[in-house]
Amino acid sequence: MNNNLFTSTLLKSFDILDCFASDRQEIGIKEIANQIDMPQSSVYRIVQTLEFTGALFQNKETKKYRLGPKFISLGSKRGYLDDCRRIVIKNMEALGRETGETVNLGILNCDRVTYIHRVDCPHVLRPNFELNASYPAHTTGLGQVLLADLSDTGLQWVYQNNAKDFGMSYEAFLSQMHQIRRDGFAFDDQVFCSGLRCVAAPVTGLGGRAIFSVSVSAPVMRMGDDVYQTTQKLVVKYALAASDEILSMD
Repeated sequence: MNNNLFTSTLLKSFDILDCFASDRQEIGIKEIANQIDMPQSSVYRIVQTLEFTGALFQNKETKKYRLGPKFISLGSKRGYLDDCRRIVIKNMEALGRETGETVNLGILNCDRVTYIHRVDCPHVLRPNFELNASYPAHTTGLGQVLLADLSDTGLQWVYQNNAKDFGMSYEAFLSQMHQIRRDGFAFDDQVFCSGLRCVAAPVTGLGGRAIFSVSVSAPVMRMGDDVYQTTQKLVVKYALAASDEILSMD
């Protein structure tokens, strides 16, 4: 398989930006290099480029870096996506009321899924993943439905980048993603977390491309096979409702 599917420097630039939890956090070159497992000299060159574009800026006293003013202009351009997010959250809240379980919202970042919103359930025993934390997308239902929307070239890169963590061949992984794409949902039966089941579906935008994923997660003791079947239909129902409302905006 081809190991040069995408521009590695650009991908590493996003890895560097992902090191910052907020625009108040300062991080040094060494810490960034450790986080993304990259030589400090290479990190320094990319950081210098990001600083030149305004994506980062350096505190001259600490010699550390923060997210830069470029994000002010980028933030002002996201009105459509903010509207999409509000629509999805409204449907997540309805889904949470109907299932009585935790509902999660995710977005894809290369081969990782980031949890960006959660509707908590009233139960004491419940999933409590950290918001804005990211996890390998192939290990979660929330991530799998987003991966399934990628081209085969994208899926090939995901497999290559995580080959040591896959317990299957590339052909089996590709077949799994194609099946999820056909089904319109993914089911995680205690793969990501022992004792936890999750069913997820994509929320699509213009052109039918997945922009978010929504999931319901619950302990196995509350999501037996019969409850799973009902939950799966509800997750797909509300994901489709959000997708239809997003499409109607245009």
